[in-house]
Amino acid sequence: MLCASVWLMLSSMLYSLRLSSGSSFPKPLTLEEERYYLEKSAAGDLDARNVLIERNLRLVAHIMNKG
Repeated sequence: MLCASVWLMLSSMLYSLRLSSGSSFPKPLTLEEERYYLEKSAAGDLDARNVLIERNLRLVAHIMNKG
């Protein structure tokens, strides 16, 4: 049941991202950007956490397609 809920949530996120951005996925973060956002996220910054999630959707989609 939880798996289905997670799948539905991720699918809707991916679909809305494709509609809003005009391209499939945002470009991945550079190593420096990822370190920056990881540090901010670890300190409790929710916006930084959201950037990490959005920029890693390509990986999430790849993993979902393999499963």
